Amino acid sequence: MRLTWLGMLAWIWWLQTAHAEPVQSSNQAIEPWGDAASGDGLAPRFLRWLAAQSGLQLRQDIRPLPRVVEDLKSGQNALALITASTERDGFGLEVCRPTAIRLSVIYRDAGRTLSLADLQRRPVGILRGTHTLDRFLAESGADRVFVRDLHQGFRMLRAGRLDAMMCVRPGCGHTLRELSTPADKWAELPISSEPMAVYVSRAHPLAHDAAMLDRLRAACASPQGKQELAALLARYD
Repeated sequence: MRLTWLGMLAWIWWLQTAHAEPVQSSNQAIEPWGDAASGDGLAPRFLRWLAAQSGLQLRQDIRPLPRVVEDLKSGQNALALITASTERDGFGLEVCRPTAIRLSVIYRDAGRTLSLADLQRRPVGILRGTHTLDRFLAESGADRVFVRDLHQGFRMLRAGRLDAMMCVRPGCGHTLRELSTPADKWAELPISSEPMAVYVSRAHPLAHDAAMLDRLRAACASPQGKQELAALLARYD
């Protein structure tokens, strides 16, 4: 697609002033990737490391996932670490896939393994803004109940307001241990594994800086990058 005049001017300006000013990097307010209250999390820490290795300055914040995605589409969000998908490839340039999330649902252990049929028309907690369990919900016939975060969902599960709660690892284990008592007995139904990708917005001038993209990719794939992420994963789950 040919650049518009406005886009071309923005690109020229970017190349002339590249890296003099921090670029915006917003990440999802879903633990452990981001915590809105502290502005901290696994995603901003890893992207901050990645940027430092590549000579890129970031201005970071944590926002709801739908806002993160919309800002990637518009170019207001230059860099994010979110679940990879073909839909997101349309507005995001994939830099690398540093890790994957493991999806499951947690339920009270009553001595028998939960099946999909057991969840038909039963309330299951789902993190607001995510679609990673859409197929599971369609196949099971479960009733989707949106929750703000893992803490809210597991509190509702403990109170009996949910029959099961979405679990995203890393992150789920830490939250479950934090909220559970010795009397709580939990079981887990594995669902799938989904890759996480570092995306650069196609609408942001950073997407046209080939040298910077190469440095980001190299840092992400390096042994040091893998060690950095492994340490963060151990810290946050």
